[in-house]
Amino acid sequence: MLSNLKIDVDQIRTFVCVAEHGSISRAAEAMGASPSTVNSRIRALGKELDANLVERSGKGVALTPKGELLLGYLMRSLDLLEEGAAEVKRLKSREQPALIAADAEIGTWFLPQVMALYREKYPDVHTNVMLTDSSIIIDWVMNGKVDIGLIQGPVVHKGVKAMKICSSPVIPVFSPRHPLADKGVLTARDLTEHRLIAPGQPSDEWGRIRQWFARQKTAFPQAVTADHPETMKQFVYRDIGYTFSPLLAVQEDVKSGRLRTAALRPALPIHRDAYMVSHRSLPMRRVAAQFRDYLLQEAFAS
Repeated sequence: MLSNLKIDVDQIRTFVCVAEHGSISRAAEAMGASPSTVNSRIRALGKELDANLVERSGKGVALTPKGELLLGYLMRSLDLLEEGAAEVKRLKSREQPALIAADAEIGTWFLPQVMALYREKYPDVHTNVMLTDSSIIIDWVMNGKVDIGLIQGPVVHKGVKAMKICSSPVIPVFSPRHPLADKGVLTARDLTEHRLIAPGQPSDEWGRIRQWFARQKTAFPQAVTADHPETMKQFVYRDIGYTFSPLLAVQEDVKSGRLRTAALRPALPIHRDAYMVSHRSLPMRRVAAQFRDYLLQEAFAS
């Protein structure tokens, strides 16, 4: 019966290639395989069909009558296989993209490099990313408007499943021309003498930064306000002041020399946490589940 045949695609392709070239060695060269591998596949195919499929002819090989009969069927089977594979790829390309929402902070310091790595590994998988407030993201996850939300933690909501996917230390960041850029280890007193770029809106993170200065009995630095993280970074580039940022948000700039950072004494015990949220009970679509698994298993494996 057909279901009992043990014929693989490599055997079929090898047989067709040998038939086209009339030579084991030329077929091996065309396929990037060794002659012994080609011989082994031809023998295995013949054994499975209990038939002699090729015979020596001069300096090469020729198909036997049974081999000639089989060739037409195998070529058609390869055509059908390639047609089916192409159709599967077309269907995959038509699949609805994964819908992801992120808050402005995550969309700036976390998501860009993650998406670059993801697209490099899965170039045919499409994602749509929207940026909005964390509270809206939770609503969108709950009503099914998006598959996955990426927000800063901690996350407290009974209807969503929240998983921490990244924790990045918050560090001081300077332009290479800043007077503190090459000092190595800094104290609160060093920092307070220089202009700081800080958000105009209060936050828990910046409240804790203020507390760090207060514990050192040092005044909070004079600040220029800018609420968007990318604007704050641009201000640092242009020597308007320094700021505090998650390491993950600036590590490429630090590696390239465009920005500098420094250690603090005592250390600043603050981390920026990124959480992935999804609906607790609704099933997740395949493309979204793939992105979720990538975040959890691979994105920061190195």
